[in-house]
Amino acid sequence: MYITAREQKVIKYIIQQNRYVTIREIADSVQVSTRTIHRELKSIKPILKNYDLSLDKQPGKGLKAVGEQEDKQRLLSHISNEDQIEYSSDERKLLILCALLEAKEPVKLYTLAADLQVTNATISYDLDELTEWIAPYGLQLIRKRGYGIELKGPEEAKRKIVGNLIVDRLDIQLFLETIEMNIKHRTKATEKVFGVVSRGQLLKVERLLFHLKDRLSLSLSDSAYIALVVHLTYAIERIQLGETIRMEEEELMELKRTKEFESSRRMARALERMFNVEIPEAEVGYMTIHLRSANRSIHTEYRIDEIELDIALRTKKLIDFISNKTGYHLNENDSLYEGLVSHLEPAMNRLKEKMRIYNPLTQQIKKDYFLLFMAIEEGVEHFFPEIEFPEDEIAFIVLHFGSVLEIKKEETNIHALVVCSSGIGSSKMLASRLKKELPEIAKFDLSSLIELKEIDSSSYDMIVSTVPIPYEHIDYIMVSPLLNEDDAMRVKAHIKRKIPYMIEKKRTKEAVNESVQDTIDMMAVAEQVTKYMSVIRSILSHFTIEKRETLPQHEATIRQLLRQLEGEGFITHADDVARGLLEREQQGGLGIPGTEFALYHLKHEFIQEPIFHLYDLDQPYEVKSMDGGQQTMSRMLMMLAPQELGKEGSEMFSLISSSIIESEESMALYGQGTKEDIEQKLHQLFYQFVKEAKW
Repeated sequence: MYITAREQKVIKYIIQQNRYVTIREIADSVQVSTRTIHRELKSIKPILKNYDLSLDKQPGKGLKAVGEQEDKQRLLSHISNEDQIEYSSDERKLLILCALLEAKEPVKLYTLAADLQVTNATISYDLDELTEWIAPYGLQLIRKRGYGIELKGPEEAKRKIVGNLIVDRLDIQLFLETIEMNIKHRTKATEKVFGVVSRGQLLKVERLLFHLKDRLSLSLSDSAYIALVVHLTYAIERIQLGETIRMEEEELMELKRTKEFESSRRMARALERMFNVEIPEAEVGYMTIHLRSANRSIHTEYRIDEIELDIALRTKKLIDFISNKTGYHLNENDSLYEGLVSHLEPAMNRLKEKMRIYNPLTQQIKKDYFLLFMAIEEGVEHFFPEIEFPEDEIAFIVLHFGSVLEIKKEETNIHALVVCSSGIGSSKMLASRLKKELPEIAKFDLSSLIELKEIDSSSYDMIVSTVPIPYEHIDYIMVSPLLNEDDAMRVKAHIKRKIPYMIEKKRTKEAVNESVQDTIDMMAVAEQVTKYMSVIRSILSHFTIEKRETLPQHEATIRQLLRQLEGEGFITHADDVARGLLEREQQGGLGIPGTEFALYHLKHEFIQEPIFHLYDLDQPYEVKSMDGGQQTMSRMLMMLAPQELGKEGSEMFSLISSSIIESEESMALYGQGTKEDIEQKLHQLFYQFVKEAKW
């Protein structure tokens, strides 16, 4: 049984401790994030089962390996045996390709065999298959007895195969861990990421691109952003070795006329300064191709002036075509149209440049939506005849149609529960993203992990969480609070799986409702209105913006601020509340990407009444962002609520959280606005809520 290096480390740590260990302890030991450990545990459980072992989970205590000592020793012996390192045939070919791309001279066959711990005959067979694999890129293997093995071909072909190799092996979690480990000073600059670029160089390029992307108005999905970082890093390393690409003058002139060329030129100038190299125009042209082929971010506001009119019209025709094929009117679904346009423009650029995109769900999508898949295949062939769409691209387009069509077909309104650790911050942000990207979800309720214990989870069609839910009986899907591209795709697939259960539950509920006469309890309504008004009054009467002196350490700034709130009677035990806030920040960062402010929010037993305060810092400094990176914070938004606030209070705070990120204008208001302007915004929010409330 093949056990990955990371799985080996986790198993060793859990067994050797011989006690209950927390996820955080394991993560620190292996030097990865807690989210990664949660993911690894899924594959570790069957490994333990093969050795008659199991994991015992105890809330508040952690995990412990359970079983006979001799079975534990058997597993440890298996892991300790160095001969257990195994690679699949495809993994070996990738490792061989990476070795040949790096090599400055021919590589001996026996060297590859020794490194990969297989026979010369196995490597020879791998090389036969690798020869066919690389041929479409214009590359070939030179294999001579006594000479060794050498990769031959133009530099641009090597760049293209590296780009597609990155797509096939793209691991967003690995990338984010690399950034995170660097922040914690636990990374080795010489290690290779994705097998092709040095970690140290990649970190420099990522920091540069992170600061440039907003300035250059780059709208990139997570996967496209990472692929671009790796491409730029690899290009710099090749340029430093004296390897540059060539481009036909006519093609370069055409690229110069695109809006992405100027962005690429500015990126190139910044890279030149950082790495002290000279980047030729052909390289800038190749960077332009990457930008034009990158997926637009699903969070970017749709702007018709940024989309080619021809693509927009053909997208409309494709939607009409699928509407006629299925018999359901999809023409008025703006979210479907905008999502398709934003996907198709970069997709066409990718396909024109013969750049691949990888979709891990292609076969499953083809199976689940066979007729829709065939209809879209026919549609793109008819309306985009000059482009040959591979199955992976068609599968992405199917996903855009799939869940919208399923919901329309069954006339099912999805009622979702959104969960985060506190219930007042990231849950509302996630709900806002879900509402925008997945209009098939008609209604959201919000909950913290603590409140979840008292909620009837079976009353919801689906549960989406920003944190792991420790209750085995709850079926949920975990995503980022900012709902990245991959998250949205997984939620759509999750909805598809849940549709039959939703329909059955809807029919059962309708049957029950027919036999029950609805009654209205006005006393309960009055009590609920009182709770809402109490929270609104507290937030508005205590709202303030203060200037704050920044202390040398972030923790000290937080503690000083909370001690002041303790002195004002808003909280007690300021250090305990500070500890809760800082722990909340460690779970995922609180900075709002694309701004210079962070939203610090917490429910706690030592918070006496709900408040919303803003603090302008005299010296901005870097904090952890919600997207996993670092960002500058010049203003701190503080949202504090008592532990027993209740759902009415949580809903009011969630209303504020949602309004913060609803638009660029809103983020600018909360990030830079005056007390009077923000106060007016809060009054409007609460007035609209009360006006539209169905008590």
